Amino acid sequence: MKKFLFDSYFSYFIISSIFINIILSKTVSSQCINTPCFCISIDEVGQLSISWDTLNISNTNLFEHQFFADTGNGFVQIGAESNPLINNFDFQNYFAGNSASSYYIKSLYGLSGSNFFYSDTISSIYFDLVNLFDGRVSLSWNHPIQINNIPTNSQYVIENSSPANPPNSAIWNPVINLPVDSIHYIDNISVCSSWLNYRVRLSTPNCDFVSNLDGGFIEDQQAPDPPIINVVTNDTANNQIQIHWSPSIAQDVMAYIVFKFSSGIWNPLDTIYGLQNTMYYDTAITTFQNNVVQYAIAAMDSCSSGIPPQFNTSSAGSEHNNILLTQNYDQCTGEVALSWNEYINWPNGISNYKIFFKNDFSNNWNLLDSTNSLSYNYTILQGNSNFSYIVEASSDSLISLSNTIEFYASQPPIPQISYISEVNVYSDTISVKYLGQNGIGIQYLNIYRSVNNGINFELLNTINNPTFPFTYFDTQANPNERSYAYQFSVTDSCLNEVAFSNYGSSINLSINSDEYLINSLNWNPYFGWENGVANYEIFYRNNLNSPFQSLIVLDSFEINHLHDFSNLINLSFDGRLCYKVMAYETQNINGTNGVSSSNTFCIQNDPLVFIPNAIDLRGAANYWKPVINMIDFSDYKVSIYNRRGELISFFDDINEFWDGKVLNSDVIVPMGVYIYQVEFKNPDGKYFHKKGHITLIK
Repeated sequence: MKKFLFDSYFSYFIISSIFINIILSKTVSSQCINTPCFCISIDEVGQLSISWDTLNISNTNLFEHQFFADTGNGFVQIGAESNPLINNFDFQNYFAGNSASSYYIKSLYGLSGSNFFYSDTISSIYFDLVNLFDGRVSLSWNHPIQINNIPTNSQYVIENSSPANPPNSAIWNPVINLPVDSIHYIDNISVCSSWLNYRVRLSTPNCDFVSNLDGGFIEDQQAPDPPIINVVTNDTANNQIQIHWSPSIAQDVMAYIVFKFSSGIWNPLDTIYGLQNTMYYDTAITTFQNNVVQYAIAAMDSCSSGIPPQFNTSSAGSEHNNILLTQNYDQCTGEVALSWNEYINWPNGISNYKIFFKNDFSNNWNLLDSTNSLSYNYTILQGNSNFSYIVEASSDSLISLSNTIEFYASQPPIPQISYISEVNVYSDTISVKYLGQNGIGIQYLNIYRSVNNGINFELLNTINNPTFPFTYFDTQANPNERSYAYQFSVTDSCLNEVAFSNYGSSINLSINSDEYLINSLNWNPYFGWENGVANYEIFYRNNLNSPFQSLIVLDSFEINHLHDFSNLINLSFDGRLCYKVMAYETQNINGTNGVSSSNTFCIQNDPLVFIPNAIDLRGAANYWKPVINMIDFSDYKVSIYNRRGELISFFDDINEFWDGKVLNSDVIVPMGVYIYQVEFKNPDGKYFHKKGHITLIK
């Protein structure tokens, strides 16, 4: 009601002032040089006093200053002053503490006061205090003159004092200086209760206005406002949760209570003393390193109320939570799936979430991407490295960091060794030696074969859980008829087929003997070694030398050879020769030298046969004997017949001969022509029959 009456009086004052000024402006002009013309002050007991500056309202040749006031029933003269030495007037017996009232001065000059001037109409300042009962007071007042007429270098000063006896002995203390457009202020007494009076002073270059005082017993009976949390964030330096909130607007707050919601229960975590102490670190890492927890803050002032007395404590403000970042890494695809919970209760919501990372190749945090989602998938291209991720939530100028996740982005190791070192032919089987790497999770060894020199390959076989080096025996090949190419690969723990090897080829040797006592050897070149073939070596063997022995070493570009074996001809040589070709590798990156062997090719050369057609018992060569080489001497027969078909001689030893005698006697046959028949076979089992005539001379 008091406030309502003040507003009514103030409205009436404004209307009356405007009306009077309109009338006066039509008759006389104001003598005021500066604004305000005069000032109005009210003392501690409500007595009103008007004061002016004689440079503003002149006292020269003064007849009389007349003072007019409108205290609610129109303007009436309330007094006069004719002494030019006096520049103030007290409004006797008027209590100005209930409302604002309006005043002006009529100044008369000359002996009879025939000349007169009117000042501006000015109001007293009515000051009103409302106790908010929470340790604060709401202060309001009116402008004594129009705001745009108040000098710009003026200011309002809020003052307070403790009640004194007598009242005018009170000591007024400045509370705050306010700009001239202020008509309202809320002050916190910073104590639980106190007897206080307040007033407002308008200080201008000419003079000061002083309002009435208002006050009483100011008491904090209410709890402070709930504190507002600015941010809950993870401190990456120590992996603790940091909670930061704004100071309470209630200046008598002595402590903040930090609450934590964990495992389904709100519990007080700690009490932080001091109005400006607005930060707390939660060090209980085990409670939040794998969980989302919430925090809320309550404010407690130094005042107590109730029976029994309890400190005034606010309710807890809106809860905020930490951001818990988790990851799921798939080493087979290299994809890391990041997910996190929503940050809640920022007034303007979330602007976005930024994802940062660092790894062994970059020790600084790098922005990966931003999103408004709560998950993010990312493929790591450079695996087998330590990776760290963190998420930053932002809203305006506020940011909250998640926990940091660190993990080793292992990827299936690619074998450092995948090499075919040897391809050898054993009879009708090809063996392929493969060098691989053990202990890296190889699931399968894949074996490919080509019949067109590596143009196309087909999967030949798959070996589970191989151990290296590994030798594969291809029993489905025909190495004596053609050459084959091979390639190996491995299947890793993620079932990716990787590490395709070099090629490896079998050597197919072929021989023909179109020339006399010469075998022509031809073979395909070995291909697939990293640094190629160093050289070829030909080995051979016969019935006289069962182990293979070296025949010749050839350059890597030579793939044929003519073997003149005439030096091997003797009675014991059966004409069968077996050959094989060995290829030697130029040393590879693994520091090894592979050796690959061809098929063994055996050729049976035709027998060499010379049978004399005469025998002269008188000469030095007085015996008859066939000369035969390169046969199987185990099945050798010679028969001699006369013209009547009678067997006259027989022997089956290559060293035996016919000396003209009849079988099993010393009788010399008559001179004449006889018939011989020679039977033999070669090592391949082919039988030969030679028949002819022998002329015996004696």
